[in-house]
Amino acid sequence: MATFEAQVEGLTSLAIAGDTSPTQTQLTQFLTDGAKEIINILPPNLLDWCASEETFTSTVPNSESETMNTGKILRVYRSDGDFDRVCRRIKADDKGYVTDPDDMGYASVTDPVFYTQNNKINVLPEGGSCKYDEVQYPAVAFGDSAIAVFPDEAEYLVVLYGCIKSLQNSLGAINITTFSLSASAPATIPSAPSISGGSVSPITIAALPTAPSYSPPSVGGATESLTTTMDADSSGSGTDADFLNFSKWFSVAGDLIEDQEDVELANAQIQKISTYLNSYQLALTDSLNTFNEANAVYQAGVQRNLEQSRINMQDAQKEADMALQAAIQDYTLELNRVSADASKYQALVSAEVQTYSQQIAEKTQEYQWMSGRIEMFKTDYESGVQKFLSGYKD
Repeated sequence: MATFEAQVEGLTSLAIAGDTSPTQTQLTQFLTDGAKEIINILPPNLLDWCASEETFTSTVPNSESETMNTGKILRVYRSDGDFDRVCRRIKADDKGYVTDPDDMGYASVTDPVFYTQNNKINVLPEGGSCKYDEVQYPAVAFGDSAIAVFPDEAEYLVVLYGCIKSLQNSLGAINITTFSLSASAPATIPSAPSISGGSVSPITIAALPTAPSYSPPSVGGATESLTTTMDADSSGSGTDADFLNFSKWFSVAGDLIEDQEDVELANAQIQKISTYLNSYQLALTDSLNTFNEANAVYQAGVQRNLEQSRINMQDAQKEADMALQAAIQDYTLELNRVSADASKYQALVSAEVQTYSQQIAEKTQEYQWMSGRIEMFKTDYESGVQKFLSGYKD
């Protein structure tokens, strides 16, 4: 006959060993508990199937020594020397009274009594050979194939009980682990580059040429400008020094015309002034030409330096723009790399989530299957108990 372990495995599809859920040790406990539960629901007329006889010698009150196993006492006997007399049960509180011959409940060899106290059993009168039938709870090992002192018809109920408890144990062992992502997160997005106008080196303008200065012409060695204030001739017609002093020429001419009325000399003086003015005009023109030439050279130098500065500025701006474009390009490449890593990471995460979801689905299906089997075995067990009990009604 198959062992109880093999029967439970066959009904539940579980593989039971020393390190499984349940273990063989746990299955032994389940089977033992199942047998005990069946015994506890048996009617009194069926308890004899699960009882065994124990013997002891009775003693005086308060010296009890016989320890019970389950405390489910069916009957107690005391021998009077010829027959086994059935003992009547009394309360432990009355054990002193029944030893008094004058008490109505006095215990005699033909009318013995028994009582239980502190998991001990004793019979009075003391000193007699006693025996009692006590219900026993069998220990049912996973490797057993039968249960001693137990109704054979109820052994399959113990197996069903073991199936229920084994599935419940296995159900509790279903472990849905917390989702833990193993894929490494991608690199963080790089910081955006600083977008600016680029770094332009200071533009140095070359030294400008010396600005030209204008010098008024000097005619005939005179140091005075034509704009100098004219001096009056206080000597009348003037002296030789007056005629040489330019600042007094117009005064001398006026004196010759107005005072001396010497037209000839006045004309000569005016002619001299005119000649001087012509010479001065020529000298002024030469001086102005010299200034204009120098100024043209100066302006050309200024324009040349400004143009070079403009060219330098353009070159510097172009260099800065190229550096900026390079920075933007590097940043774009880095963004693309990070984006690619993010896509790979997302794919890995999706795959792991899918695997985890599949595991949850499998565990859920397993859980539902076991729950359904448990309910089925419960139904079979309850139905089997009712059928077993109904077959042995008084």
